[in-house]
Amino acid sequence: VEVDYLLDLGSNSTLVESSVSPGGGSSETTATPKKKRRDSNARSSSNTWIPRSASSILDVIHRRAADVLKIDESFLRHHSTHDDLRYSTSHSISEMVQLVRYKETEQYKPHHDFTYSKIDSRYQPVRFATLILYLTSAKEGEEGGRTTFPRAMNAEFHDGIGIWPEAGKAVLFYNVLPDGNVDDWSVHGGEEVLNGQGEKWIANLWVWDPVMD
Repeated sequence: VEVDYLLDLGSNSTLVESSVSPGGGSSETTATPKKKRRDSNARSSSNTWIPRSASSILDVIHRRAADVLKIDESFLRHHSTHDDLRYSTSHSISEMVQLVRYKETEQYKPHHDFTYSKIDSRYQPVRFATLILYLTSAKEGEEGGRTTFPRAMNAEFHDGIGIWPEAGKAVLFYNVLPDGNVDDWSVHGGEEVLNGQGEKWIANLWVWDPVMD
C-alpha cells in the first residue's frame, strides 16, 4: 500500500531537477536554506518533498522509520510547544520525505549525505542517518540502478557493496561515527539506470542529530 501510494503521489506531483551542495552531497534540506547548484554530471534526477502531515500513510511511514532507528516516533514530528523537556527543538529532527525519480541514463555519482555546519553553530548539527525506501525493483545480477557504497566492506565483499533495489525494501546507513565524527566511508551513489530498465523511484528520509539545521 505504501509503495503504490508514494508512486502515485510522485507521478502526480510537480518534480524539479535535483541539486547538490558545494561539497557534493544533496543540499536540498527542508531546514535552513543553503546554497544550491545543479550539476547533471553528478546528479541527474528529479524530486519533490512530501511532509509527514500529508496523509495517514506518511504518518505510518515515519512511525516505521522510527522503529527501525530505535527512537521515539515523536522526534520525527513538529511540536507546538516546548513543554516536554525531551525535545530540544519544536521541529522534527527529520526532513520531509524526498521522492526521487531516475529516468533511464540518469544517476547520482558517489557522494556524502552529511554537510558541515558553520563553525559557530551551537549544536553542530549533522545528517545523522539516511533511510532509502525502494519503490521500484531491478533484477538482481543485472548492471545498473544499484545503490553503491564504494568504500564499504564486509566479510563477503572487499571492494565495495552494491544493493539492488527491490520495491518495499529499504536500506539504512549512518553518516556519523559513534564518536560524533562524520563517516567518510558512508560515501554512496546511485548507478546509472540503463536503457530498458525503466524508471527508478526511491524515497529518502534524512534524520538529523541533535537538531535540524
